[in-house]
Amino acid sequence: MDVINPSDGLVVLVHGFLRTGASMALTGARLKRQGWLPRQVTQLNFHKEIPDLADSLYHHVLRMRDEADRRRGRPVSVHFVTHSMGGIVVRSMLARHSIDGLNRVVMLAPPNRGARFAEHMYDQVFKLPWGGFDPLRKLLPGERGDCEGAGDPDAEIGIIAGAPKKPSGFPWNMAKENPLDRAGDHDGKVTVDEARLAAAQDFLVLPYGHTWIMSWPSVIDQADAFLRTGAFDHAAARS
Repeated sequence: MDVINPSDGLVVLVHGFLRTGASMALTGARLKRQGWLPRQVTQLNFHKEIPDLADSLYHHVLRMRDEADRRRGRPVSVHFVTHSMGGIVVRSMLARHSIDGLNRVVMLAPPNRGARFAEHMYDQVFKLPWGGFDPLRKLLPGERGDCEGAGDPDAEIGIIAGAPKKPSGFPWNMAKENPLDRAGDHDGKVTVDEARLAAAQDFLVLPYGHTWIMSWPSVIDQADAFLRTGAFDHAAARS
């Protein structure tokens, strides 16, 4: 696999559902220290569908790439680090649009097959849809949602799933039982199985919860390794 010099790479940071670019601030700060040119994106994704978010992101990326080319004084390659639903948006974008050169994508806790968590909230808690108000539908598993069919882009993809010993977070910290416990290892929102994607070049499981997986230094260092080489540092993950 090609080795990429960080000084030649723009890294677009794409946040998850109901978050903003600020949630990727620590990710960007560490990647910047490692030599990359990180740029955060904020998308209001609560009520928008995945293809619409993908098309909007594409235009953001083109502007960021042009600015990065001017800043570096030469063409840069374009890569992505995503959290949660942000990975689905990038999958859709790269399947719908072409960005020149090698694109590497590190997905952190992505619901590539949809999320049982969203299904539980949709069917049992909020009992959606409420008329035309249907914000969680895009995150449902299988054909009910948009995640599984978002596309298999021509990009090198590495996935980091979370599986802490005691997954927590709202609303499970208020419940007697986490429904995801019956579905195997998970990060509190997305199971390890749901994060998988057949087209991915590498896959790694680390012991962190969904909400802040993108902020842990060891996770960011693994993202850096994949962006550079196209593979995670599995030896470091085991140590």
